[in-house]
Amino acid sequence: MGTYRLEVVVDPVSPGGTAPGRKTGEEPLPGRKEYDVVVVGGGPAGLVAASFCGRKQLRTAVFEGDSWGGILTRWCPDKKIDNYPGLRPGILAQELAHYLIDEARRAEVELIGGRIEEVTRDREVLSGNTVVRGKMVIIASGSTASEAGILREKEFTDRNAGVHYVVRDPAAFRGKRVAVVGGGDTALSHVQRLSGVASRITLIHRQNTLRTSHGLPEEFDTKRGVEILLDSAVETFLGTDFVEGVRIRNLASGAVSDLAADAVIMAVGRKPNTVIFRDLDLAMDEKGQVVADRWQKTNVPGILAVGDVSSHIKMIITAVAQAATAAHQAYLEIRSPYWK
Repeated sequence: MGTYRLEVVVDPVSPGGTAPGRKTGEEPLPGRKEYDVVVVGGGPAGLVAASFCGRKQLRTAVFEGDSWGGILTRWCPDKKIDNYPGLRPGILAQELAHYLIDEARRAEVELIGGRIEEVTRDREVLSGNTVVRGKMVIIASGSTASEAGILREKEFTDRNAGVHYVVRDPAAFRGKRVAVVGGGDTALSHVQRLSGVASRITLIHRQNTLRTSHGLPEEFDTKRGVEILLDSAVETFLGTDFVEGVRIRNLASGAVSDLAADAVIMAVGRKPNTVIFRDLDLAMDEKGQVVADRWQKTNVPGILAVGDVSSHIKMIITAVAQAATAAHQAYLEIRSPYWK
């Protein structure tokens, strides 16, 4: 594995929060440059798309304005990845990110640390004083955690007062009473990572079954301080200056109860990062995701979309498969090989 400085900077409060400025230690390119392919986003989808383009001898640049590796390093660097075939079971998210970054470097992709401000229909990408243009642009901007819209949620979120959307460092929750809102794989991952760290974990889910793809792990044991409340919805957050708990309604019986908590972690889904593409007139579906065909082409010529920004299946393997497809499509359109 190659060596490099991987700096992860996040705002642990806001959904998908980021800090301004350049984060990666990569120097921006001066002035304007022309590339065959410009990739927007340095998560798994973006890195794999860039690597495949590089191996096809396409001059490629990939931009990342927050943390190389995307969600893998920004949200859950210590999470064990068990559903990515071909790798040893339990590889850490940050380790997988390192491999993907190294692969892009070996493919001679230019990694540019900078927040994208705009992408034009002429396929110009603007980042600070840097302006580059690609014959093709691959959007791989990923997703951020969704807010649930619960009463007082935004109040506590904006004040950094105990409502979280990511768990970068489980040690920050040591000895705390934690409520996790959600019932999918992300919510269960939070429980697994906090088990044995938090003094008590309560998983609150509004359906009568969990949406996990792996069944219940051993961490879901009352003897380990884990409790599951199904058919239950959080109605409001409790507390004054800081979260002190949540009010819960049992959807089956209608009973209302208060649960004391020192921290609440929201895991109610993700929304695609599409704000910077507002002037592109990209076709989007009812969930705000970019619409792409089977070759990952959008309705705007020369612009492809891959990963969480366009896929309803939020999995690494799905993202990298789309990335490989998009890279091949870019090659076909740029090189127009005889067998096209």
